[in-house]
Amino acid sequence: MKKIYFLFSMLFAFTFANAQEVIITGYFDSPCPTQLGRTVEIYVDGTVDLTGWNLVRQSNGGGFITNIDLTTLGSLTNSFAYITNDVATLSAEFGISGANVILSAAINDNGDDAFQIIDATTAVIDRFGDATVDGTGTAWEHVDTYYYRVAGVPANGGAFNVVDFTFGAQNLLDNEGLCNTATALSTLVPFGTYSTTASSTPTISVSGTVNSLDYFEGNGPSAEDSFSVSGINLTQNITVAAPANFEVSLTSGSGFASSVMLTQTSGTVNPTTVYVRLMAGLSANTYNGDITASSTGATNQILALTGVVSPAAPQFTITGGAPAAMNYTFGAGPSNEDSIFVEGLFLTSNITITAPTNFEVSLTSGSGFGPSVSITPASGTVASTEVFIRLASGLAINSYSGDITVSSSPAANQLVAITGNVFGAPTNSLVIIGAYDGPNTGGTPKGVELYALADIADLSLYGISSVTNGAGSNGSTIEFTFPAGTLNAGQSIFVASEATEFTNFFGFAPNYTTGVVGINGDDAIELYENGVIIDTFGDVNADGTGTPWDYLDGWAYRVSNTGPDGTSFVIGNWTFSGINQLEGATTNAACTVPYPLGTYLTTNSFNAIDGLTMYPNPLKGNTLYLTSTANAEMSVQIFDLLGKEVINSNVINNSVNVSGLNAGVYIVKVTEEGKTATRKLVIQ
Repeated sequence: MKKIYFLFSMLFAFTFANAQEVIITGYFDSPCPTQLGRTVEIYVDGTVDLTGWNLVRQSNGGGFITNIDLTTLGSLTNSFAYITNDVATLSAEFGISGANVILSAAINDNGDDAFQIIDATTAVIDRFGDATVDGTGTAWEHVDTYYYRVAGVPANGGAFNVVDFTFGAQNLLDNEGLCNTATALSTLVPFGTYSTTASSTPTISVSGTVNSLDYFEGNGPSAEDSFSVSGINLTQNITVAAPANFEVSLTSGSGFASSVMLTQTSGTVNPTTVYVRLMAGLSANTYNGDITASSTGATNQILALTGVVSPAAPQFTITGGAPAAMNYTFGAGPSNEDSIFVEGLFLTSNITITAPTNFEVSLTSGSGFGPSVSITPASGTVASTEVFIRLASGLAINSYSGDITVSSSPAANQLVAITGNVFGAPTNSLVIIGAYDGPNTGGTPKGVELYALADIADLSLYGISSVTNGAGSNGSTIEFTFPAGTLNAGQSIFVASEATEFTNFFGFAPNYTTGVVGINGDDAIELYENGVIIDTFGDVNADGTGTPWDYLDGWAYRVSNTGPDGTSFVIGNWTFSGINQLEGATTNAACTVPYPLGTYLTTNSFNAIDGLTMYPNPLKGNTLYLTSTANAEMSVQIFDLLGKEVINSNVINNSVNVSGLNAGVYIVKVTEEGKTATRKLVIQ
């Protein structure tokens, strides 16, 4: 039996001594501009061919999904290797360069991310950080600092233990490095020092960030924050001492004192949470100092603290963000409401909220509006209180603006800018006539086509919003407002999510681009004029997937002489390509069911001029002929689909020379005796 045991012991010792593994030994969160130089250090113990191996990053607890191929490192023996986002910074700060360096932008750990190494079979060899955990607030957080593996600790196979690493103090590297004209990072980050032989040196590690140790004078102590302390190879306990004016405890809410002791067991202190706060009874001031963690034989570790005691002076704050524009149509006021929130401390008088001229305020939604309201503090305090704001009724068509004034003497007044509009009644001169979800990269082109039913002198009175996945209409939030400009009756304008793929697909550029129309074939669109919805495509309360109006990788197009339809979606006023009908082609012309460019017409397009005839159409020659019942003098404007006027001419002998036009689709606007009509013209 003794011989068998001895043989087993020898085999175990031989196997361990000849282990071949790849180990994550360290990382630093670079303080250089744009975080250049972020680097992971690994160590190859023995000889390993890294072909097919990967370093894998987990971002914000989202799982290990970002692979960084280690194949180019080839076969390494007892060597360090580095994966960095900037080779030049690594070389300058650490003198590290050469074949054992891989450049990868995926090294983008923000101090709360994890890494693991997987071999060519995807088996996990080693890991830093907990799987599916965001490191913020954990014992392994490493913002603007480094972590480094304890000597002698082998690869863990995915069983991460924070005590196997030491950490620099949070924010240790801020403003450091040659890149910041300061000390080289090699003097602070222990790259290249890992050894497979365990160290017996007592070591303390402090991790975490302490913030918000603040209070108002006479109201201390501050709220607590916490950090983590651990140690290895210790011969004595760890003492954690607070600087003057701060105090620490091992128990949240009680037991605070100037220092605490962490008891070592067999030389180890596992990660232990230490709570810290700014002590009570201090005068108004800013307080700074360093917590010190110490143990005999170990290098002291420090953590910088800052706390603020603010004067208990009368004060109030305004929250809730800037109110949106408050609008209504002439004769239909008051406007929709918006609101702000007001709260205060140590007040000696009421908080008064005064509206500017033409606006009014209330503490109750829907009633009680007037030029001002007051809030009475209770024991000097006003809890967060909502104040409603609106544009007053009975105003003339105009734009209005001003500042809400919030006051409570002796605190300084604060202002909140507000705006509103009284619009004229909608003219319904613009209509949605098409929506498209294309087959090119990213599902492009995406967007809508609009059509002018009458001349529009100010296009900025119009805007659009998208409603995704049946989220419902806001009714007053315009996501994209058109810039000022004019639009002639019969002209179309195209709004797309981007320009490149739209142009590739249709052969011309869109009139406007905005991410608002990044629609996916199941989304709705609302068209506004003067702040009022005048047309709607799609059911705003339903996800269009699987519905009759689903236009995934296809299009929807309005039936001629219909619309606008206000807030209702009238599906009978639309035709549809069917889903996936644009797939398999990169241009509209190559599609099996192409988007029907320029085919929407209105009754006015035909009947405004009695007996108007335009021929031939399609046109293969250079002469376009026009006749009418009156046979009076005519003028012609011809526009391309971008709305650009390409011909402006009088009709001579019932004809117009169009020899300068390329093949394509155009809109012809004819004027005779004060009447106008528009027609679509196809030139072949």
